[in-house]
Amino acid sequence: MTRRTPQSVNHPKVKKALLSDKRAKRLVDLSACVEFLEKTGNLVRITSEVDPRYVLAGIAKKSEGGKCLLFNRVNGSEYPVVIGLLWNRDIVGSLFGVSKEKVPFVIVKAIESWRKHKGTLSSPLLDKGLANEVVEKKIDLYKLPIPLHALKDGGRYLDSSVVVVRNPETGIPNVSVHRLMVTKKDRLTFLIDPGRHLGAYLEIMEARNEPLPVTINNGIGLAPWLASVIPQQGDGKYEIANHIVGYPISFIKAQTVDVPAYADAQFVIEAEILPKVREQEGPFAEVTGYYANRDQRWVMKVKAITHRKKAIFHSLLSGQEVWNAVGFTAEAKIFATVKEKVPQLKAVYLTPGGCGFYGAVIQVEKDGKEVGRAAILETFKAFEPLQQVVAVDTDVNLYDPIDVNWALTTRFNADTGLIILKDQQGHILNPMVRITPDGRGGTVTKMGLDATAPFPKTSTFERVRFKEVDLKKYRIKV
Repeated sequence: MTRRTPQSVNHPKVKKALLSDKRAKRLVDLSACVEFLEKTGNLVRITSEVDPRYVLAGIAKKSEGGKCLLFNRVNGSEYPVVIGLLWNRDIVGSLFGVSKEKVPFVIVKAIESWRKHKGTLSSPLLDKGLANEVVEKKIDLYKLPIPLHALKDGGRYLDSSVVVVRNPETGIPNVSVHRLMVTKKDRLTFLIDPGRHLGAYLEIMEARNEPLPVTINNGIGLAPWLASVIPQQGDGKYEIANHIVGYPISFIKAQTVDVPAYADAQFVIEAEILPKVREQEGPFAEVTGYYANRDQRWVMKVKAITHRKKAIFHSLLSGQEVWNAVGFTAEAKIFATVKEKVPQLKAVYLTPGGCGFYGAVIQVEKDGKEVGRAAILETFKAFEPLQQVVAVDTDVNLYDPIDVNWALTTRFNADTGLIILKDQQGHILNPMVRITPDGRGGTVTKMGLDATAPFPKTSTFERVRFKEVDLKKYRIKV
C-alpha cells in the first residue's frame, strides 16, 4: 500500500491567501474563533454549572439561531463546551469576513483552486502539536463533557467531530463527520450513511478481517470542519480547507494508529473500527427533527485520547447548525457542478425548512425557454438527497421565503413548470424515503418547480419598483 505523507508546498499560483491572516487563524483554531466571537459580541458565557445530560442542550435550544454559547462549567468534566458555531449564518459570515451570502462562493473558489492545483497546499505531518500537548494515561470518554442532547437519544453523542481515516488501497487521508454514541469509557457505536467512503473502506478491511484505524478530531476550526462535510469530493478533500485559508493546515502523528490527526484540534480520540462487529446505536435526534432508529451498527474501540492543555469541547445542536453546515457546503458543491452545465446559474440556497438536505432554491439568468428546467434537473443530479428544487429569476430574493412564494404564486405554471421524478435515490434519514430491503438506500418521488417568468419576458412580468432613497437625509420622528 502506497503511503502519501502530506508535505507543505509553496506554489506561486496559490500562494496568495483567500483570506487575511487574522481571518484564517480564527477559521483554523477554535480557541482563536471563540476569542473573536467574544470580542465581536457574538458569544454568551453560561457561568452556572450545567448537567451535560439534557440540560446543556435544553439551554442551547432556547438560544438556537442567536449568539454562540460557551458553557464554562459542565458537571463531571473540567472542560468547557462551545455550541452554536453554525446556527447563525451572519455569524459564520463574520468569521469568514464576508457576507453570509458570499460564504458558499469562498468555498467554491477553494474547491476550484484545489481541483486545479491538487497537492500544492498539502498538509505537513508533524510529531507534536497543540492537539497532543496532553496524552491521557487512562482512557475514559466519560471524563469528556460529551452531551446527551434530546430526551430520547440513546446515549451521549460526539456529533461534531471529524473522523480521519486512510483509504486502505492508497493511504490517502479521507475526512468526514459521523454521529458517534458513547457506550463504554473506551467504546463507541456509530452510523455510516449509504454511499459514504468510510463504508467502502470498511468493506475492504472486513474482507481482510482487519480493523480500520481512525482519529476522531474534536474542536477543529470551521475551515477544515466545513471541508470535511463537502459532499462527493473523495480522498484528499481536507486540502480544500488549505485553499480556503491560503496555507497548509498541519496534521500530527497519532500515538497508536497510522492515521494523521489535526494539529490544532482541541481533542483527538484514536480508535480502531472493529471488523464484523455490530452493536446497538441510537436513537438520535436527527437533522429531520425526528429520531433516527436504534439498530445494530459499527463499533470503534478507543486506543488513546490526547488534547490541548486548555481544551474546549465542541458540540452542535441537530437543527439549524446542521442545516447551515450542509447548506454552505452543498450550495458550494451544487453551484460549482451545475454552473458547468448551466452557465446561467447565479446562486443556490438550501432552505432551513428543507433541513439543509432536501429543499433548494436556485436563481438563474434566464435567456432561453428551458433554462429553469435544465437548472432544476442538474441540481437534482448534483446533490442526491434533494427532494424539492424551485427555480427563480434574478429579480427574486432566493433567501426570502416570502419572495420565493410570490414567484411560485405569480410565475409558476403547473401545466408547464412542474417536474415529477419518480423512484429517485433518497436520503435514508428522511422518513418519507422508502428504504430498500438491505437497508443500504431508498427511493422517493422528487419535485421541481420552475417559478421563472416565461421567456421571452414581457412587461406583464416586470416587478413594481420604487425610488431608492437615503433616509439619513430626512428628519424622521419615531
